Amino acid sequence: VFIAEGEIDSDPDRRVEFWCQDEARHGTKSILSKTWMKTGERSGVPHSNGYTWLYVYGFVHPWSGRCDLLRFDSVDVASFNAALKLFKARVDPDNEAHIVLYVDNAGWHRSRNVVCPEGIELMFSLPYTPELMPAEHLWRPLKEGLANRAWGSLDELRDAVDARCAWLMSQAALVSQATCFHWLPKA
Repeated sequence: VFIAEGEIDSDPDRRVEFWCQDEARHGTKSILSKTWMKTGERSGVPHSNGYTWLYVYGFVHPWSGRCDLLRFDSVDVASFNAALKLFKARVDPDNEAHIVLYVDNAGWHRSRNVVCPEGIELMFSLPYTPELMPAEHLWRPLKEGLANRAWGSLDELRDAVDARCAWLMSQAALVSQATCFHWLPKA
């Protein structure tokens, strides 16, 4: 079902870890969601139609609930390469594991200019199947903390996204519950 690219590490003693990766865009345009109100009252939810964006690269190990969230200003090959390098340095600095990283078929993932750090192998999902990507399920709890707010500037949004990312990275049980599908390989 999966399409793998790269060479499987030949060291049988090396630990194998299965991680998933996705990106999400967050902008100064407000995220509106339903709110509870008393009968007959109208909600006073602030709203903004901003047009500036930032992106969060999310890496998740579904079985343990560990996740690493990195903020960038764009999604492109250069940012993806930088995210891979930072991810590897943060989760496996001593290069003790072989990380199989499940990604979607975005152009910046499939580019010939993608440089995978040693110990990371990309595995591509089937085309047009976002429902099969566990990392897609990181975004709902992240966005819930950003909903029904207006952002006066990109700096305000950046601070809120950073705080929400730090919170989500500390919620291993929640992350595992949202991302650990029964059909995933146990690695």
